[in-house]
Amino acid sequence: MHCDYEQLPHKGIRSLKPYIPGKSADELASERGLTDILKLASNENPLGCSPLALKALSTLSAKTIATYPMSLHHPLRQKLASLLNVETPMITIGNGTDAIFCLLLTCFALHTDKHILTHDYAFSSYGIQAKTLGIPVVSTGVKRNWEIDIDAMIAAVTPQTALIFIANPNNPTGLLVKQADIKRLLQSIPSSTILVLDEAYYEYVDEADKAYGLELLKSYPNLVITRTFSKAYGLAGLRIGYAIAHPAITSLLYRIQLPFVVNIAAMTAAFAALDDLGFLEQSTHMTKLGLKQLQEGLTALNINYLPSAGNFITFDCNIDSMPIYEGLQEYGIIVRPLHPYGLNQFLRVTVGTKEQNIRFLDKIRHLLNALNGKSDLSAG
Repeated sequence: MHCDYEQLPHKGIRSLKPYIPGKSADELASERGLTDILKLASNENPLGCSPLALKALSTLSAKTIATYPMSLHHPLRQKLASLLNVETPMITIGNGTDAIFCLLLTCFALHTDKHILTHDYAFSSYGIQAKTLGIPVVSTGVKRNWEIDIDAMIAAVTPQTALIFIANPNNPTGLLVKQADIKRLLQSIPSSTILVLDEAYYEYVDEADKAYGLELLKSYPNLVITRTFSKAYGLAGLRIGYAIAHPAITSLLYRIQLPFVVNIAAMTAAFAALDDLGFLEQSTHMTKLGLKQLQEGLTALNINYLPSAGNFITFDCNIDSMPIYEGLQEYGIIVRPLHPYGLNQFLRVTVGTKEQNIRFLDKIRHLLNALNGKSDLSAG
């Protein structure tokens, strides 16, 4: 007897469009037989990881590797609390921030007849994870200048809004939300609605522009801040992130977190990376210079882009971006198409080293020249 397994999951999973990560170098090499591949698709650190993290990984003993890890009691938790000047019971360590989002959804929105609130062009993981759990997703529009419309989000909040997700800066647009707007949002929502402020790119934001969520946490216990070691610290392959929240929320997250989910290698590397201030400074400084380099290069090619506070820049191709995306792959360069976000004319490129940025801009120029007869791609 035939069974249509597609119909067995709940409606949320059946309607789900899965997350599509940036194409890997191995995948492109297999497809096209290329060897000199430059991946600028996933906002990874082009410098790799901290030398101190690498050294710490090399010292892991056989006994340590054979022992189950305990994130609740690992010294990384205390170290983060000390650096952030918060209490240790406010820190949750997770297997990447995506895993923490799942904990928050499971804890506060699942089986509660509630929904989550986000906005158009928000990081897709929020909606994907919510739909996987059968949690409804409400999304508000953005302003004409791509900024998140905080007033629209405030108007959309109801007693059934369990969680609000905002990335600051936002991915994939790169735009920042000002601290005053975050505070205004917190002042306007009930204490039973939790605002999740995803600060994955926090280290890249200029000091003058940073919204200090930690300061707001002192007055608003319904604020949860998440950060990651994947970007500026270069530990994306190890999957580790953390949340800072009121101890009551942290306690609930640890109550439902599966045991041993954060591996010992990730915690060891993260613990060491926090001491490597030189590498962090090198990474953020290179990104600042590289972002300026890309902005100037795109401007010279008459390509519009969105102002970014992260380690990436999203630019407008003025036509469907797939021919440009495919053309760059012919040159061995991987960027990120944004069709899953409905941004069909846009591509997102990670800030690379100076030499990598030059290579990218040069190949974009070649593609523009080749396509210029078919479409005025370089029009402002």
